[in-house]
Amino acid sequence: MNHMQTIELKLLADVSADKIWTTLADFGGFLNWAGDGSGSIQIEGEGVGMIRHLEMAAGKIAERLTTLDPNNHQIGYEIVYGQPIGMKTYQALVTVTSTGGGTCSINWRGRFSPVVAGTEKQVGETLRTTFHHMNQALVAYAQNN
Repeated sequence: MNHMQTIELKLLADVSADKIWTTLADFGGFLNWAGDGSGSIQIEGEGVGMIRHLEMAAGKIAERLTTLDPNNHQIGYEIVYGQPIGMKTYQALVTVTSTGGGTCSINWRGRFSPVVAGTEKQVGETLRTTFHHMNQALVAYAQNN
């Protein structure tokens, strides 16, 4: 059995938790703020259980919405198909917490198992970098919309 690895990153944002949450909670609107304006997305279903099929530079992947909790500003999703950055399985949970004064913290948590055994460290570092990039894109979008 493949042991799941966890990467967690807590980043501060100079934007209100509500603005960040509104952007994140639009699961089907992912490419509005992520993906550098390239790629395509197709949505299947709605609410928890819906799937976003993404076609991006890195290839095709699909993610299923597993958690959408507006009270706790928490969204979760998992890979249905595709192997982004060398991950065979992947579950993400993003939590937005107000820190007062129009700022918030964004907690990115990813659990994964790699496609190739022994690459946990490299895949984990790549995921950490990906979280940083996603956070930057998310904050920039929320500040301007």
